[in-house]
Amino acid sequence: MDTSELYLFLSLSNFLSFRRTAEHCAVTPSTLSRAIARMEEELSAKLFERDNQTVELTAAGKKFKEFASEYYLNYLKIKEELKAVSETMTGNLKIFCSVTACVCLLPELLNQYRFLYPNIDLKIETGDAALALDKIINHEAELSIAAIPPHIPQGLITHGFTKIPLVFIAPKKIPQQWLKKGEIDMTTVPYVVSEQGALRKEINVWFNRKNIKPNVIAQVAGNEAIVSLVALGMGIAIIPEAVLMQSSSAGDVQIIDRPNDITPFNVGLCTNQSKNKDKAVKAFIEVARTCMPKELTFKNIS
Repeated sequence: MDTSELYLFLSLSNFLSFRRTAEHCAVTPSTLSRAIARMEEELSAKLFERDNQTVELTAAGKKFKEFASEYYLNYLKIKEELKAVSETMTGNLKIFCSVTACVCLLPELLNQYRFLYPNIDLKIETGDAALALDKIINHEAELSIAAIPPHIPQGLITHGFTKIPLVFIAPKKIPQQWLKKGEIDMTTVPYVVSEQGALRKEINVWFNRKNIKPNVIAQVAGNEAIVSLVALGMGIAIIPEAVLMQSSSAGDVQIIDRPNDITPFNVGLCTNQSKNKDKAVKAFIEVARTCMPKELTFKNIS
């Protein structure tokens, strides 16, 4: 249930008339009736006794009214406080992220932030995800969306929100010379890898763990470029699964493995310690807490 349904419930509990409540709230009686029925189903409790002539609160309805009244008053109070903050907060906020993050994570986050803080001038820079931490270290952005490493560089503050699994991808049509007994030979197949960053570190750790001396055919900047080269048949690669969402080459590749021995990326916001108390930065982080999905995969974004 949401605050609009709570308002309908509180109004009906005061008027004790579906007709008068509907008129007061500018909804139809049937809309009001359906809203109350949804609330009763969600709460597994009957809130009103009603017949053709009368409407009365049940014992459960009276108990819920106490909660709803306090909650709704607190909601109105914080709404006014946030409005006052948003009207007075001004300034600039520069955010760095990859194209994938821009497509998958930013839209709802930016909409919410702009609604709450319309006087903050937002600037978005997109680029290679491997540069996200460097952008903060070099003071080229106030915030970045980044894969948070196990060891945080000194002077940085991170806020993890979303898990993104890593997957191996290959071209739709796999060359015969890559196969051994009908399966891709991971020890000899050509690899397309990231030049730097968290993804390169993960694949290097995996190579060492599997005792593989990789046949690296290409080192490129940017996950999107990796997908394109794999689609062209240059090799296989490991990428964050969510990258497939916005890639124009997604239809030309296939997921060949979801390795359970590689930890999903912990993706979140990164900022400089000196900026962590900045009002615009703090506000963006708080909005992100409510908007960021817990996990981001090709399935739940496609």
